[in-house]
Amino acid sequence: MKNARFLIILPLALLNHLAFGQSYKTAAGIRLDNGVNFTVQQHIADGWTVEGILHTPLRSENIGVTLLAEKHQKILFRGINLYAGGGAHYYWKSDANRVETDATTNNVFGLSGIGGLELTFGRLNFAFDWKPELHLTGDTVHPFEWTGASVSVRYIIAKRERTKIKDWGVWDAFGKKKK
Repeated sequence: MKNARFLIILPLALLNHLAFGQSYKTAAGIRLDNGVNFTVQQHIADGWTVEGILHTPLRSENIGVTLLAEKHQKILFRGINLYAGGGAHYYWKSDANRVETDATTNNVFGLSGIGGLELTFGRLNFAFDWKPELHLTGDTVHPFEWTGASVSVRYIIAKRERTKIKDWGVWDAFGKKKK
């Protein structure tokens, strides 16, 4: 019984590190959190992407940009990833997600973190994440925003090529005819 488990687990462990996190080079779409925003993700290195978010005044008073670097880790199958990262944000105009005030703050700059789950089906990419923000300037009354949960739907503009496992030719010597 132990040998059977070993024979199943060993190949999975060896093949797990060969798979890349995300299956696309470039994806763009919408992000729904406190409002409707636009998002673009670009693959830059093995397992790393850069994401740009344009915060629009659709359904909120936020107008700004966020730039994030994210590390993706494949789980279970190709196209299902966990990711985490960080970056910076700048809002020209920001309405805080608070009920006690209706105040709008201008020129808010700070740091953003992100963590979430990403699913890719064909040319569509779905992401569910949480993006807390630490405001360094602009919003001194409430410098930390916890309410950053969102859903993103992106169309994959450029897909990545699948990497092939190199054939080491171990079994070639057994199948060849001797001369």
